[in-house]
Amino acid sequence: MKLAVRKTSTVLAAFATVGVSSLFMGAAPANAVTSDDCGPDGTLISAGVCEQTFDAGTTTFTVPTAATKLEVLLVGAGGAGADQDSSQVTPTTTGYAAAGGGGDVQIFNFDSNPNASLTITVAQAGGPLSSTVTDGVTPHSVQNGDDAATNGQVGGASGSGKAGAIGTGSDAIPYGAGGGAGASPLNNADGGAGVTVSDIGAGTLFAGDGDCFGGGGAIGIVDVKGEATCGGGEPTDDTGATLVAPALNSGGGGGGLNITRTLEQGRAGSDGFVSVRWQLAPVTFVLTFAANGHGTAPAPQTIVAGQPATKPADPTADGFEFKGWFADAALTIPADFSAPVTSATTFYASWAALPALAATGGAPSPVEMPIGIAALVAGAGLFAFAAYRRKRKAN
Repeated sequence: MKLAVRKTSTVLAAFATVGVSSLFMGAAPANAVTSDDCGPDGTLISAGVCEQTFDAGTTTFTVPTAATKLEVLLVGAGGAGADQDSSQVTPTTTGYAAAGGGGDVQIFNFDSNPNASLTITVAQAGGPLSSTVTDGVTPHSVQNGDDAATNGQVGGASGSGKAGAIGTGSDAIPYGAGGGAGASPLNNADGGAGVTVSDIGAGTLFAGDGDCFGGGGAIGIVDVKGEATCGGGEPTDDTGATLVAPALNSGGGGGGLNITRTLEQGRAGSDGFVSVRWQLAPVTFVLTFAANGHGTAPAPQTIVAGQPATKPADPTADGFEFKGWFADAALTIPADFSAPVTSATTFYASWAALPALAATGGAPSPVEMPIGIAALVAGAGLFAFAAYRRKRKAN
């Protein structure tokens, strides 16, 4: 069976009624991981977190080797409204004002084996298979919602075991809504509550995800319009004449009316859904420092891509003054420690030689200098006088 992988455009269309927002969690990430790093079918949904979603069939998913954390959201298929034929093959059926239950919703963690290949199956409404995922070692699955009871007024239970409502056939309670993944029906007409992903995803890669799945189907008769949430099917209005089908791949249960309706007219449950999310190791670059022959270079820095470097303490060297760091070996571009680092980088030290000192290592004193000059002049005078006397004697 060929797997259908959702692209961004199809996700928007298919989930418009469910309110899916997981594909747009956050702006451009600071660690410079892009959708290209998520593979051909993955989508970057937040800083360093990729997602790939599945809506049909069975396939093998190979986790990228750069993944450091791996989690899977499984949603079971929803059940159908009541059917006169338990095999649900007969095209014309009577709804009996009973609705289907929503599929179960759970998150499973594969951190102990993040680079495994996963075998994924997405449950189809009315089909024999549940949504499952396995790494070849540990299988996980969720249950589909039950169809509403045939020849009665009992709402289908959800895949998580939340019971549907039970109608009595009386004017007061003539219907049974479907159980939701999160709760049994609040009343007999409204579908049971589904599950918001963030409510079960605290501390996971799904934290903060406001998507909701597994709502139970709602019921409608004349002057009664049940309400459904989290993708469950429901009556169009209070005339009890037509149904709104469950949202695609929401795991919502099908609604029910007290008149004849076929599965194709909105009574069928919704298919399941699978989302795989993985955390990528952040991209980093190394910043090195070239001392340029003087002093000791600071230690290299490993920097998350897109983040600035940390300015080290200025180096020192005997006989030289440090003049700053430069981004090029020619020392023409000053280094900018506030700029984001986007590649392996080297900063080069600039030095200026200090003026040469006297041999003794000290500078002459202003007081001593005139005395020394006077002594030199006096010595020269004595030398000239002695030479003059020798000349006179010789004459």
